[in-house]
Amino acid sequence: MELLQICLVLAATFKLSSGVAYNIKVEANSSFSCYTEVFRNDTKAIKLFLPKYKLEVICHLYDYNKPDTKENRRKNLLLYTSAGLAPSIQIFNSTYSKVFYFKMSMGEDVDSWSISIAREEITYNTDIAPIEEWFVKFNMHHGLNMFTTEGTLLDIMREPILQWIGKLGTPVDITSKLHRMINTTLTKSPCASDAAILSLIYDAAVPGVVLGITDTGFMSRDTKWYNLSDNICSVLEDDCAGLALVDVILINTRLIILTTLGLFISEDLRYPSESVKMLRFKKPTLCGFEMDDYLRARIWYSRQCLANREKEEVDYVGLSFNKEKTLSQESTCFYSNDSFTKWHNCLPHRTPAERAISRRVVSFIVDYEQNTGIAILYQQSRALVSVHKLEGNELKKQRKFPAFWFPDPDFIPFGMFFHPGSHFLYAYGNQVWISFDGGNVFIPIMKLENETIVETDTCVYTQAIVFVSDKGTIFYTKAGMQKYARLRVTPGVIFSMYFDHLGSLNYISLNSTSADDISVSEMDVQTLLKGDDLGFNAALSAQYVTEEQMIFCNHRSLNPAVPDGMFNRLHIGKAFEYGPGGSGVISKVFRKTITGYFLSCVLVDVLDRFPVELKAASPATSNTITIMDPTPGSDAYLFQLDPSAVHIFKATDVEKTVVIPGMSSFLITQVLSQTQALGNAVMPNQVIVNRGIPPEQWFLYDFGTTNGRKWRIIVDICRYTIQQFDDLPLHAIEYLDIGSQLQFSFRVTPVNVAYQVFHRQLMRVVVGRPTLLDVDTTDYWDDSDSYVIHITVQSRFFEQGKTSIAVIIRYASLICDVTTIVLTMKNSCSYLKTMHYILPVEISEEDWLSNGSVYKHNTTEGSKFLKSLPVNYRPPSVLGIAVPLTENFYNVDPSKPRMRDYFSGSKATGKYKQCANKTNRAGCKCTSNMKVSFSVAFSDCKEKALRMKFPVIKLPLYFTVEEEGRSQNMTSPYFITIVEVNNRTNWRVSGTNLTSSTIKMKKLLEHVLGTELYNPEGLSISIMGSELFHFRVSTIPGASFCNLFDEFQIYVDDPPLAFPGQYLISTITAVAIGGIIFMAFILHVYEIQIGTILKKLKRNKVASKGSFTSVSATSTEISDN
Repeated sequence: MELLQICLVLAATFKLSSGVAYNIKVEANSSFSCYTEVFRNDTKAIKLFLPKYKLEVICHLYDYNKPDTKENRRKNLLLYTSAGLAPSIQIFNSTYSKVFYFKMSMGEDVDSWSISIAREEITYNTDIAPIEEWFVKFNMHHGLNMFTTEGTLLDIMREPILQWIGKLGTPVDITSKLHRMINTTLTKSPCASDAAILSLIYDAAVPGVVLGITDTGFMSRDTKWYNLSDNICSVLEDDCAGLALVDVILINTRLIILTTLGLFISEDLRYPSESVKMLRFKKPTLCGFEMDDYLRARIWYSRQCLANREKEEVDYVGLSFNKEKTLSQESTCFYSNDSFTKWHNCLPHRTPAERAISRRVVSFIVDYEQNTGIAILYQQSRALVSVHKLEGNELKKQRKFPAFWFPDPDFIPFGMFFHPGSHFLYAYGNQVWISFDGGNVFIPIMKLENETIVETDTCVYTQAIVFVSDKGTIFYTKAGMQKYARLRVTPGVIFSMYFDHLGSLNYISLNSTSADDISVSEMDVQTLLKGDDLGFNAALSAQYVTEEQMIFCNHRSLNPAVPDGMFNRLHIGKAFEYGPGGSGVISKVFRKTITGYFLSCVLVDVLDRFPVELKAASPATSNTITIMDPTPGSDAYLFQLDPSAVHIFKATDVEKTVVIPGMSSFLITQVLSQTQALGNAVMPNQVIVNRGIPPEQWFLYDFGTTNGRKWRIIVDICRYTIQQFDDLPLHAIEYLDIGSQLQFSFRVTPVNVAYQVFHRQLMRVVVGRPTLLDVDTTDYWDDSDSYVIHITVQSRFFEQGKTSIAVIIRYASLICDVTTIVLTMKNSCSYLKTMHYILPVEISEEDWLSNGSVYKHNTTEGSKFLKSLPVNYRPPSVLGIAVPLTENFYNVDPSKPRMRDYFSGSKATGKYKQCANKTNRAGCKCTSNMKVSFSVAFSDCKEKALRMKFPVIKLPLYFTVEEEGRSQNMTSPYFITIVEVNNRTNWRVSGTNLTSSTIKMKKLLEHVLGTELYNPEGLSISIMGSELFHFRVSTIPGASFCNLFDEFQIYVDDPPLAFPGQYLISTITAVAIGGIIFMAFILHVYEIQIGTILKKLKRNKVASKGSFTSVSATSTEISDN
């Protein structure tokens, strides 16, 4: 327990003050294992699923070094619960982040923590649409970063492709035909990489289209296989002989299949129907192409996630046939966008001089940021890139940039792609090139020998990229990095590489012994990077530049049987390690040298000094050496030792380096005798000959192969940490409204580097669309020897669009978790930006939702300002209270009669919305949010309104604008309009904060928009009517990309009597008072005494009563007789 408390104190002490830090390795001996009841796997990977109503998660803590038993789980639970700790779960994606906390649990026989989260706390939406798969991060209490474990959360109710499981095609068993398979192709959902499709390509003996779908990233063995041949044959009217699969891609809303019989596009995946038994396809008409043409064709798609889609965002798909155009063909390259009803030609326009030149389009994709079409062509045995603007979905004839011709004529392109979410454009084939500016200029990354890259995959979360060659070699890099590494070679095996949503790289192959015929092995990228020795059998000669930098040049092989090796771009950024000791980092590669004996060189930043040869191994270093000029016809220098000394050359000194400070180094190529040897100079112009050099002034290094190669080149460790001060995810999306500004800050700190590099810019900022936003950067080195960069982003024009801003750590190793951070800036309306009316009094949600009987016993302060609306209520119209004419009902109960439904006009108007076609109030399914909403769309559910007493005079109106948790008062230039949704007229809005400039703008805009405008500052409203008033407040266009609006309701209570009631009562009262005064006047004039009259009346009444008594007595006597 004491150790745990110390850990907590240290975690709190060393926690960074702000932001998030990456590339800091924290060794932990424990981790969380979490699952939902929907999916519980036996592996430690966390794959959660969001069902229809609530997310229920169960977690336990396990120790890497102990068995994961129930007893050990309970010990961990009791240990941390007794310390007051429980796990937390952070759910986040590019636009959303929220932390939930598990409850502490000490129950008997309990070994796990659990949490239940209502779906509404994560997302309100339930419609089928592209939605980002969430990331989840578990910690032992949020902020302590203890036992951090990551996973994913997939919304299985909304992901479009998952709604078609069971309807994709005919279920099929693939086991018996696996031996006929010749290739596989894999595609995944643009927003949820764990929803993926693996398609099988068979030889000619097995026709048909077969694919398997997973929602777990192939983590579980429950892949479902379907044969889609019937779906496609129905489009071809069952004429589908020779049907075979070529390629498959999954875009946001459709599944697109390329076969030998044509291109087939599915119906919209967002709208499944119970009546549709199988997914339906349509086939675009592309004339003049045969089966062999489709076999060589390829589909091209720039992957993008269209969650929270803007109106200008759309998916484009290209189709290239990789052949010359014939007379019967309109084109050999086509592209279209969703809904793929019209296909356009993507062959770039030819100039008159180019019309006689043969060419073919290898690949065509669309740049979503710059709105351009990019084609890579092969023309006259040279590759080039042509970029054209898109206007109205049509390519302009004029190029945006001059055509880029790849300088290496040996480059044979195969394809092209953008890294998702960024503006890094890759062209690949037997070489790989990268462009940062959308195709204007390309920079080489790798060059392969007798290999061609044929498959790629990417990960948005880790920014990782994998390339697979036709020889089975797997290469790995990170987005924006100009370095790469080789993971492994698997020749002769059919497989696909696949990044799941969390970034785990999986090797997918087929295995008939598996439950779903798939074999999945997760590749340990870190281990593979560290274990791959990129060295080659060649002798190196070391040349000092400074104490911190050395040059190593590889000599031609001295053995004709051993092929020459060379340094290449693969070695940049790698670690150079020497077995006896010493290490460095390769920063540059030189393929041209001064002499022909050295084929290539590398510049190495020395981390640990390399040891020289000991005198026991090379006794010649104890002798004086003299450099002699080369003999005629030779370029080799002669090394002469002092013959009088006993220290001599040995045969093992061949391929060792003679290092003489201040002059060129030499590689010993031959030992002629005990005192003479030959060698080649690294820098012949820095050689001093015929001068004896004493023993202590020259040294020998052994970087050769005679005594076995002692050096190796491996991927370097991570030497740079990066801190992001804004606490954003690595792939965050930020919105900028008109005139808004955002700021971001990053800090890179070198760790265990050779020397402080203040002359280097450790970060590079790449803007995908520089013309959209103003991006300013400020960089400096701070007092902690860290490189800091501040980025300020401001919207420039009224043009809507998006651009990426990538921050690249230039010298980071591929082993680093984070080498690139990509932020997406959308010059558009944020779906989180809202406008709110501020109530004049604070009323809790409980007051809005409580029933009326509560008030009689427990009246709250807020409830006094609420008015319960009658059932099926409609506000009055200009014709009176009893004649409602509005279409909107309030507090609807379909089982009860409509209120005030007396006249034909009232009967002909009014429609239910939420309660349409329902028989009672319960059938309306009004939620709490609907009941408290002021929106007219939910008026059926509205039970209460804000109550104000008549008359309402200059009630202040206040509005706020809220965005991502930030709130500010609404001020100009947010001019607003106010309307009463039920067409009531007896109200008036007035304002006080008016200036001459705002008055001019107000008049101008009112003339243009045709409605009265108000400055939201200092507004007040006066209401001269009674009962319910329902107002809608909207901002004018031009002040924001958003159409901001809000609604509020006021019920005016205790009004005077309606016309003419008040006037009748006043008149009758006046007449009565006048009559009384007139009668008093008459009595006074005629001196009539009211008292005397009353006494006479009383006396007469008494007399009458006495007479009546006598008569009664007399009657009684007669009767008795």
